[in-house]
Amino acid sequence: MGLEEELNKCVHCGFCLEACPTYSVTRSEIHSPRGRITAVKLGIPSEGLDTCVYCRRCELACPSGVKYSEIITSVRKANPLEKIMLKILEKPSLIQMFNIIKEVKANKPLEYSDKNPEIILFPGCITSVFFRDTVEKALNFLKRQGYTVEILNGCCGLAHEHVGEKNRSKELISKVGKEFEGKTVISLSSNCTAHMKENGLNVYDFGEFLIKMDVPLPFIEGEVTVHEPCHANLLGLNKYTRQVLSKMGVKIKESEEPSYECGAGGDYFIFHKEMSEKIMMTKKEKVMKSGLTTVISTNPSCSIAFLKMGLKPKHLADLL
Repeated sequence: MGLEEELNKCVHCGFCLEACPTYSVTRSEIHSPRGRITAVKLGIPSEGLDTCVYCRRCELACPSGVKYSEIITSVRKANPLEKIMLKILEKPSLIQMFNIIKEVKANKPLEYSDKNPEIILFPGCITSVFFRDTVEKALNFLKRQGYTVEILNGCCGLAHEHVGEKNRSKELISKVGKEFEGKTVISLSSNCTAHMKENGLNVYDFGEFLIKMDVPLPFIEGEVTVHEPCHANLLGLNKYTRQVLSKMGVKIKESEEPSYECGAGGDYFIFHKEMSEKIMMTKKEKVMKSGLTTVISTNPSCSIAFLKMGLKPKHLADLL
């Protein structure tokens, strides 16, 4: 379906409004999916096209099935600073040199490979840098289960698609797809998992693998609340996180609207700091309705957002 046909599917009903984090913190039509679609239809400039956090919650709310992501990525263009950031993300080893996130220390990406590995553990572009311990725990757990593993650090192209660099995004998907051939792939970054699945790659999210392969899990006492990363939520992947926690005996105390956007939006929190902070403030209020500060977050940019909020994010792998 072409852009014009997708635009015409929108009947301006407004179901998308309250699902949209930027609308919820501004109450401005300009910063809503409906307002952005109108701007594209009319061919007029709008700051709202830049402020979209690309969580795609509006797609779940839309009764007409508008593929909003196809519309917004067709008109967005990366600015020069974003293009530099994207180049850095393509080489995780470079990210350590540009540690601009004060809440978390950058590390050298973890590298590891058994002889003839049956599993590729794919941290994505930033997990191995900012959450290296998580990668190491996931690796050690899989090895204890008897799997042979290779860690493959790289970029799936989601950040590129977010800002309209669709061609480069497809090139990166093709690249990792070739590297994945013949192997079972486990992704530690849930939104990356969703992006790769949507682009035809056969990958498991970490929690999905644990459940589908019926991997033995330890019993752990404790209470957590759960964040549901946005793109993973679109594909229903967050159910596996909850199933893993249930299987481990971990008690879940619900926050308000667990799938509400965290405010990170990839590099959104860097280039749209004011809007991002407003969304993070709202998200923190919703999380605190659970009465807990420990948040299960299976996506690294979300985890960075929670650190910026003063909360304690943990990946499922951190519990193993």
